[in-house]
Amino acid sequence: MELRDLRALVSIAEVGSISGAAHKLNLTQPGLSALLQRLESELEVRIVNRHSRGVALTAEGKYLLERAYRILSDVAETTSSLREIAEEPVGTVRIGVPTSVAGGLVPAVVLDVLQRYSRIQLHIVEAMSGSLVELLQLGRLDLAMLFDVQPMPGLRSEPILTEELRFLVRRGDTLANRRAVSLEEIATHGIVLPSPAHSIRQFVDRAAIAEGVRLKVDADVDSFSGLVGLVHAGQATILPPFLLMDEIRAGSVKAIRIERPFMQWTLHLATRLDSVRPRAAMVVGRLLIERCVSLVNTGVWPGKVHKQQSI
Repeated sequence: MELRDLRALVSIAEVGSISGAAHKLNLTQPGLSALLQRLESELEVRIVNRHSRGVALTAEGKYLLERAYRILSDVAETTSSLREIAEEPVGTVRIGVPTSVAGGLVPAVVLDVLQRYSRIQLHIVEAMSGSLVELLQLGRLDLAMLFDVQPMPGLRSEPILTEELRFLVRRGDTLANRRAVSLEEIATHGIVLPSPAHSIRQFVDRAAIAEGVRLKVDADVDSFSGLVGLVHAGQATILPPFLLMDEIRAGSVKAIRIERPFMQWTLHLATRLDSVRPRAAMVVGRLLIERCVSLVNTGVWPGKVHKQQSI
């Protein structure tokens, strides 16, 4: 088995057809078919099943694909690191940051990079986690900070910290003086949430299903500032409190713990398994993690550092 065999398998899986993958790899279709047949013969397993719309990976093919992503990523990172190890990191690094943390994290990270790595240019995209996953999978981001990451082919993730989601209401709300509430109680209140495409909504919906609760969602709002504005206007929502700490301390917004079930999730730094991670992306990723850990350790970000990130 050679690296070109693994690259061919990745292309076939991503394109979904032999002809499309051959075009992408600048090979002839018969040539790619012969390569695939040789690989299947060498491994003594069927890797793909052919159908009218193209090809689909078998269970053995999916296992090999995951191994291929890891091997190609390791080779690319090793090559890149060896070339750049004696050089100052340089280049553009594209980072995706969730809207629920961007305002508290982006200024610090940009200043960190400007002070320590003058030849790195940052391109930061702020969006809901669902959109960031798609951009990362399409190769439009080098790094993405994602909450509640589910296993996804082709992505690797490193846990950074855990934080609670709280029930947010304005001062004077009927539940504002409560120390804790349950999802069952929230279901009688009415809330606004991001749409089902986004990780906060998916997390809350899974918790509600597990509790046998049907939440009353008055509106789907894919805007963090819009959700906060609606809280000030008398609506309620479920969000992490990081960017609202000033308002919570001032008492204009109440962040009530949800205890049945207890709701917390984990922030990860994610990349594509098959991406070439140049040194610039690697050092920026480490800076992101260091900054998150610092914000938690100083009490600015309510949360708990993942044990592997105790730096």
